[in-house]
Order: sequence, then C-alpha cells, then structure tokens
Amino acid sequence: MKRQWQVGFAILLLLAGFLFVLQIRANQALRAGAALPSRRLEDLSVLLRRQQEADRSLRDELASLRKKLDDYRTAEAGGESMTAQMRREVTDLSFVLGRQPVGGPGLVVTVAASPRRVVTPQAQDLSAVVNELWAAGAEAMSVNGVRVLAVEGFAAARGGVRVRRWVLRDPFKIVAIGDPATLEGALLVRGGIVDGLDGVGLNVTISRSAHLDVPPSDAPTGFHYARPAGPP
Repeated sequence: MKRQWQVGFAILLLLAGFLFVLQIRANQALRAGAALPSRRLEDLSVLLRRQQEADRSLRDELASLRKKLDDYRTAEAGGESMTAQMRREVTDLSFVLGRQPVGGPGLVVTVAASPRRVVTPQAQDLSAVVNELWAAGAEAMSVNGVRVLAVEGFAAARGGVRVRRWVLRDPFKIVAIGDPATLEGALLVRGGIVDGLDGVGLNVTISRSAHLDVPPSDAPTGFHYARPAGPP
C-alpha cells in the first residue's frame, strides 16, 4: 500500500513538472508573438520617416524648379531672353565659386607668431578665424593673397599651413569682404577667438578698410573620376 502511494505521488510530480514546462514554453511563445509586432512597427516607422524625408526633399526641389521657371517667364515677359537669364545665373554661380575677383569694404586680420616664435599659428587657428568670419557674414576671403572658399579647409604642412596646392607661412594676412563692424564684432566678442589666440601667445591685429580686393580662386572645378550617371 505504501509503495503504491509512493508511485502515485511520483507520477503526480512528473505530471506537474510536465505541465509547468508546457506553461513556460507557452508564455515564451506569447511574449515572442507580442514582441514581433512591436519590432515590425519600429521598422515601419523608420521606413515611414525616410519616405517623409525623401518626399520633403522632392517637394523642395520641385518648389525650386518652379521658382526658376517663374523667373524665366518673368524675365521673358520683361523683354529678357532665357539665354540672358541663364548667363546671369552663370555669373552669380561664378561669384559663389570664386571664379572672378571681387572688391569691397571689409576687414584685414593678421595672425602672427609670438615675438620669439615660442608659439606659431597652426592650421586650426587659421580655420577658427576664417570660420568665424564666414559665420559673421563675410562674402569673400583670401589668406596671404590666396582666395579661399567656404567649403575649403586648412591642413598642417612643413613650415606652414596648406590650402589646396599652396603652403602659406606666417604672418597670415586674412582679407575678408563684408560689413567691417559686424566682422570685427564677431572676432572681438569676449571669450571669443581673438581672446583665445591672445591667450596662447599669438599676435592678432585687426583693421577695417573701406575697400579691399580679393583675387579669383584657382581651385579646380573639373572632376577626375566622376562621370555623368547613365540610365539605370
């Protein structure tokens, strides 16, 4: 009788363990099933966001093309031919790309080494001044007579600073065309770039001018490897 009771109890324990395992697996399956839709929703939200961004980009491009078409029509109605309008656009682009010399009021900023050349200007110092001038509204700029564009940067070189194929050496004379008061105010703000350069021992001088000249850029505009894409 006692043995039968022990066998029955063992069977009940096995049955309970089997049911417990089934319940755990069922819960795991339910959790996995519940997590799948949430992951799917995240993927869909990312795709939706990308689609919205692409749609926005296309709408902006369409608005730009429509404005250009309206400009052509306005010019044509005023007696200006489309060729003349396109030539004017080419001139504007040439100005942006620095393909022609420009002149106007502005600022001359000179950055030089300390008297005993304990500290000399580095590429990052030059970049900081030039970027501050761009941010303040400079329309054209040159460094030591070399035209620099807003998309260009400076790199360290033996004995100086490199921009394109040119190696520039200090003192660096930065000519910036724009509103002199605004440009000077941006440089002389307390705790700004001039205070930082003075703090490390560099000499910085600033002078306004009613007329400055900036030469054209000699940066190449052609592509060496890129070609127009063909049809898909």
